[in-house]
Amino acid sequence: MWFIETVLLACLITLGWTLMFTVPKRYILPCLLMTAFGFGLKTALVYQHIHLVVASFFGAMLASFLGVYFSKKYTLPPKALISPSVICMMPGIAAYKAMVSMVQIGYFGFSDELFSQMMVYLFEALFVTSGLVLGLSIPGLLFYRRRAIV
Repeated sequence: MWFIETVLLACLITLGWTLMFTVPKRYILPCLLMTAFGFGLKTALVYQHIHLVVASFFGAMLASFLGVYFSKKYTLPPKALISPSVICMMPGIAAYKAMVSMVQIGYFGFSDELFSQMMVYLFEALFVTSGLVLGLSIPGLLFYRRRAIV
């Protein structure tokens, strides 16, 4: 039950972003489907004790593959569909905790445990964001490449 709840909340976030990006009404459902499958895969992999970075990579890659499919089906640019659907996978909590740790270092003074906590959260946010970027770029490299790979 918690899985369905988290996927529905992610779809609610995507619905808000599609309204902010002014995606036409008939393309909102494909964005929600991409979110449901991509975020659902990420959540399922994290539940199976796969590292968050790897899970985010595969979730973003699945959403991006679906975005390429829907963009060809509806003759839209894929970025118009993919962008709102992967925002819910951004590492907001890790980035927030890194910033809070940085502010605490400035307020309370330097300490080793605050610095190490800040660096752990900072690198977690950076690596999850890098995993999302790589996952989003894989379908574009495969389908929209003009020259041969070799």
